[in-house]
Amino acid sequence: MNYRLLLADDDPALRAVLRELCEPFFEILEADNGDTAFELATAELPDLALCDLHMPGRSGLEALAALKELDLRRPAILMTSDPTRELERQIRQAHIDTLLTKPFSRSKLLGTFACAIEDAFHDESLRQRLLSM
Repeated sequence: MNYRLLLADDDPALRAVLRELCEPFFEILEADNGDTAFELATAELPDLALCDLHMPGRSGLEALAALKELDLRRPAILMTSDPTRELERQIRQAHIDTLLTKPFSRSKLLGTFACAIEDAFHDESLRQRLLSM
């Protein structure tokens, strides 16, 4: 099964790299700003969401919080290069599952996705597919 991944970042080069890494495993929904990420999260209900914190319009935190309000089970991963204690508090308050600190490796990213899918959907097949690559 291919899960639907919301991928939101205002950096087109990073989105392109992330898309290339993720396309073999996910159907990709892309957003280049927080407002579009928010709209996609609420309209398309992706199975998993990865959003950058700092984007035009709504922040990635706000977009992911909206997704969690609709369904707490859906994994939400926030990425940033500048984590703070205050951000960690906000993440817990919004029920965001994971904070991914940039830069991160391919294996860290895909491992984070596999853990999130296993936890949310009790599905180990994604991890098995990743390990076979």
